[in-house]
Parts: sequence; structure tokens; C-alpha cells
Amino acid sequence: MKFDNIDLASGISGARDGQGMKRGEAHYVAGSGYGIGISGDTADTDTDFYVVYNEWPTLSGANANSNATVSSTDLATLGINRLDTRAKATHVSGSLDMAIIRKTDRKGVRITVTGSTVSHYKIINPSNASTTITAIDPIDGPWTPETGRLTLLGYA
Repeated sequence: MKFDNIDLASGISGARDGQGMKRGEAHYVAGSGYGIGISGDTADTDTDFYVVYNEWPTLSGANANSNATVSSTDLATLGINRLDTRAKATHVSGSLDMAIIRKTDRKGVRITVTGSTVSHYKIINPSNASTTITAIDPIDGPWTPETGRLTLLGYA
């Protein structure tokens, strides 16, 4: 399972020390109006995890904060029981195809959202028909630019 994008909007890899997940809507993709994290605060960065993605949605309008309990999903195997999102009010384009990876052991969970309204992205919830949350079997990766970097350095 390959994911291509790992850099944050700042151009720094989310897998690097001091970087990670953050709910701020400008943290991942500049101008996307969408952010996802574990902390309820848009200023806090959780450095235990990072996000890789193939697709990231674009939203516009006013900001709205939401959260969902995900303790009954495969995210709980990573120690994540709640996801917080910050999404602009209108879905403009794109869908979400991402993985959250725990830095300590590089285990990952894939999240896909294929909806066409902002409500699909505001609450990442397995009861939403357009949302899929599944553990990534270690034999399938997740394969990321970070995995390649660590392999090249002899750490993976």
C-alpha cells in the first residue's frame, strides 16, 4: 500500500522529529482548508504520529471544528480513540485517501472518505457510508517516502 505525499504545507516531513499530526487546516496542504489531528487544539502537534496521503480534499468558507470517537475502529490499535477535524464549510473538490502512522513501530491505519459534501469530512466516523477505516497489514506497508529513506539509511 503506497502513499506518495508526506510533506506538510511547510515542506517538512511529518515523520521528522518535532513534526506530526495537527488539526490546523493549513498544516497538511496549503490552501486546502482541511486538517485532522488527535488534539482538540489547532495549535498542538502530536509528535507520536504522522500522516501520509495520496489525496487530500479542498474545502472553502468558514472554519468548523468537529470530533469523533474512533475507539471501536482499527485506529484504537494505534492508541487513537478520538479524531479531531477542522474543515471549512463547503466541499470544493477531491476526496481523502490517507494513513496515520505511529512513529515508534511504523504501524498504520488507512482512512478513505469519498463523499462530496463537507459533512463527509467533518466527522471521520465509520458509521458514515463514505468512510473506511482499516488497519494496514504490515506485509502491505504502508510504503512511504519515509520508509524508503529509513531503508536507504539501513534503519528499516
